[in-house]
Amino acid sequence: MKSVKLITAAIVVVFSSLAVSATAMGFLPPEELSDGYSASKIAELGLQKCESNQKVPGQACYISGGIGVDEVAEFKALAKEYPLEMVFVQKADTEDNNRIEEYLAEVQLKIKDAKGNLILDIVTDGPFFLADLPTGKYQIIVEHDEVVKTDVVHVAAKKHQRSVYLWNR
Repeated sequence: MKSVKLITAAIVVVFSSLAVSATAMGFLPPEELSDGYSASKIAELGLQKCESNQKVPGQACYISGGIGVDEVAEFKALAKEYPLEMVFVQKADTEDNNRIEEYLAEVQLKIKDAKGNLILDIVTDGPFFLADLPTGKYQIIVEHDEVVKTDVVHVAAKKHQRSVYLWNR
């Protein structure tokens, strides 16, 4: 009986922490997104913030975040469930922290479809961006500290595409 109580208590703690993580990771979006677009405007563009970690067939959505060790682990675990994963990093000042690279947040991200239509224009909430996009070719434009990088990604059915964007210090 004592072990049943311990297991029940552990389950309560785990589910409570998952709810907090879901809010912090952007799974439960605010009415007004940080870049000034309302949730309805993002939906009009064809891509919207995921309202939960369960993707809805036929809807394109994204999540962005990854601040802190727990969120990084969560995003790495979720990444393979999304056709497109982007990671933003910067070369680190090795004199300060003995690391080669460090994660970046607040990267300006634009995604255009094959026809050149802008389908997303946001500032990322963290170094990880996961998107459930339909199969197709997309132009990616990312900017940090006035340095712009462009890329073309091909999203294929049932295939995971990972792109890492690196900036110099």
